[in-house]
Amino acid sequence: MRIAIFTELYAPSVGGQELFFEGIAKSLRERGHAVEVFTIGHEAGLPEHDVLDGIPVTRAPIVPTYKQPRWAWAKRNWGAIFRYALATRRIAARGEHDLYILNQWPLLHAVTLPRRARARAVLHWCEIRHGRFYRALQAVLPRLTRYNAAISDSVGAAITAASGRPVLTLPSGVTVADYLSPPRALRRDILSLGRITAHKNLDMLVDSFELLKAEGYGGRLLIAGDGPAMGALKARVARSTRAGDIVLLGLVDEVTKQKLLAESEVLAMTSTREGFPRVVAEAMSSGLPVVTSAYPENGTKDVVARFGAGVVTATGAAAFAAGIRASLGDWEAYSQAGLASARSLDWSGIARDLEAHVGGA
Repeated sequence: MRIAIFTELYAPSVGGQELFFEGIAKSLRERGHAVEVFTIGHEAGLPEHDVLDGIPVTRAPIVPTYKQPRWAWAKRNWGAIFRYALATRRIAARGEHDLYILNQWPLLHAVTLPRRARARAVLHWCEIRHGRFYRALQAVLPRLTRYNAAISDSVGAAITAASGRPVLTLPSGVTVADYLSPPRALRRDILSLGRITAHKNLDMLVDSFELLKAEGYGGRLLIAGDGPAMGALKARVARSTRAGDIVLLGLVDEVTKQKLLAESEVLAMTSTREGFPRVVAEAMSSGLPVVTSAYPENGTKDVVARFGAGVVTATGAAAFAAGIRASLGDWEAYSQAGLASARSLDWSGIARDLEAHVGGA
């Protein structure tokens, strides 16, 4: 098939949605499909036309302020969103592709896609929101495309409940063979890995770590990643009574990430909002138990519960600290459950599921 992927962000941007679309693009290409990516240029200096991992990437428009609009409440540069919607409409109107895979974000492109293209389109939902505006969109947008997919079962169930449309689960996968799983005896430290944003709730993680240290926990807290909330996080760590045991690693490369996953004993996910972050699948492939909190918009809780790969706690620092203690107390069972389930998250199987669902589109 000739496949076009429409997504607001793509490499070199770093985040959960970027990793999903990069992974599915590579997997579909490896299975013999002709894949192209059409995205927004999110920073200055990016070429309009590029080739990444053998996949043609077109960035139009290029708007360096896309992720930092003049008004912070807007979240994105809405002028760029309108221009992107028109650009993707023109591409789809040419009728050169057999299948269109749309990221949920930035929303408008699903509306402006020509009717003929929507009949051959998959709209992929990476998360749900509970505000009135988003609830309306979650009811209407799934009805515009022939197919819908979601990052997790819980996100898919929410979209089905809102729209009445069936949803295929297409999680963010991994290449399981890339990860190592050393025994518990070779591991130490609590790891947080991801983009540093307000919804990652890392202040609560620091609070929980302080409680654990007061109870005698001997390891460190390692926080890998970068993002707009890094300044606030540094200030919180500087105030911590355990600042000497908290290490801010910044952005890490793939090799370092895999090493961290193999050498840590718990992955801490304190986010208030997630879909199915790929780092959870990577942790499972590394035999690393995951601890997360039961926030309503945190899809990680459903993934961890479904696979038995860790502990879901009540919200709050004390509950999260207790969850980490529980995961350490039954570490081997959570580790083995994650390893056993990770095989179902290999990219090759996810690409096959998509092919089977859409047939020849």
